[in-house]
Amino acid sequence: MADTTKHIREIKFVAGFTDGDDRTISYPTTKSTVTTAEMSALAQASATVLVGDKAGAPFKEIKSAQIVDQTVTYLDLTTV
Repeated sequence: MADTTKHIREIKFVAGFTDGDDRTISYPTTKSTVTTAEMSALAQASATVLVGDKAGAPFKEIKSAQIVDQTVTYLDLTTV
């Protein structure tokens, strides 16, 4: 079996909640850029869906967002 390579591009954002808790959420994406308007729309949509896991606190804000673009190589270490 040969080594395999996998390309991963995802947007990761940190959602903040009113109780001070935060959570990192990742979504696969094919986009290489994200606009402020798109992040604002995501924040508005998240307000109705996300709740904190400590005490069920309401969503407050997106603290940060970034696109992670990486290539992972899985090495075949089996012997013949």
